[in-house]
Amino acid sequence: MRRRLLGNVYEGWVVVGAAAVLYLVIGASVTYGLGPIFTDLLNEFGWSVAATSLAFSLRTEVGGVAAPVVGAILDRVGAQRVIVGGVIVAASGALMMSLVETLWQFYAAMFTMSLGVSGAGSQVGLAATATWFERRRARAMSVMTLGGGVGGLVTVAMAALVEDFGWRGALRALAAAMLIGGLGIATLTRSRPRDHPQPIDGIAGPRIAGATVASPDRWGISMARAGRSRSFVLLTLGMIAISFATTAVVVHQVPYLESEIGIAKAAAGSTVLLFTLTSIVGRLGLGFLADRYPKRAVMAVATGLVAVGLLLLANAGSLAVAIAGIAIVAPGYGAMMPVRPALFADYFGTKHFGAVNGLATMLALTGGAAGPWVVGRLVDVTGGYVEGWYVTAAVALAGIPLFLLATPPVALQREFRDVQVRA
Repeated sequence: MRRRLLGNVYEGWVVVGAAAVLYLVIGASVTYGLGPIFTDLLNEFGWSVAATSLAFSLRTEVGGVAAPVVGAILDRVGAQRVIVGGVIVAASGALMMSLVETLWQFYAAMFTMSLGVSGAGSQVGLAATATWFERRRARAMSVMTLGGGVGGLVTVAMAALVEDFGWRGALRALAAAMLIGGLGIATLTRSRPRDHPQPIDGIAGPRIAGATVASPDRWGISMARAGRSRSFVLLTLGMIAISFATTAVVVHQVPYLESEIGIAKAAAGSTVLLFTLTSIVGRLGLGFLADRYPKRAVMAVATGLVAVGLLLLANAGSLAVAIAGIAIVAPGYGAMMPVRPALFADYFGTKHFGAVNGLATMLALTGGAAGPWVVGRLVDVTGGYVEGWYVTAAVALAGIPLFLLATPPVALQREFRDVQVRA
């Protein structure tokens, strides 16, 4: 049935497209789509801003802690089953949130939604994509992450639903969209079977008369061995550095433009869409280059862009300079989304990719959690953002040599690949 529907199209690209839509429907809904209900919750329940914000911070923390567990399950049962479970849990969380009456119920609903997104978001889509590509892995992951790149559009749709149906009705519509769209897309998102008839990457090699297409054996370094390798440590430290810097910009972009540059809240908020769309340049541009040049070098370039953009923000005396800084940070942020997992798949294989990538994601989120707090603390102490941007730029610059020194673990690759291929 699948072959009749797809014809000669390489199924790997179908998986990429389905995973991108799933990332938009599930991941972006929780990342971007819940913003429009924030004020409504404050007005209806009288909760403090800090208490309500804590639930939104819970999204990142739950995803980070759950990532290695989801990855291990993914390696064992495959992407499709994990996605189905994640969609059901995420939709249940959205429905729970539409019924909340107390703050602890809101926290429980956010926890449930975030847990579901861990099973149906980008982590699982990237793992499935990694099994279908080798030579075109980075560009495939670039296309897959576009779902997050246009995720800001979910905010517009959700805001319209809140205005028309109230925040409870909007959440119920979101739950229905997750179930209907997510479960339908899940049928197209699977890891590459070992006996798949199409060649890897969809690129046919030299044909021998009477021979069938041979799929390369999947191999992979276990999470325990990968996590102790020099390459993993350096790559993860580099990811902590760039996450520290980019998350600080994402969180503080609007208040910085309001307080330092002096523009209105609506105008400052509109720059979020600029950041989101500009990040696509990095996702596609640097993502495609990562298949032609060493991926660690591309990650170093992306980190350099983030540092340069932050230095512009630190010295911005006008809106034009501040916008230029944001427009330079965004491609570096966008590039790390596809290039980082492609780099981990190249270095550590795809057999245990879910667990290895999950561990790296959890560790990288420590930088993402620390960056906004450090900048906020410096604003409290100094009264402005200049020092905070300088600190984040310095942290980003420290990540460049970490990526460049993270050479492939050749001996470890040879040990695991040879043993598994012979087996």
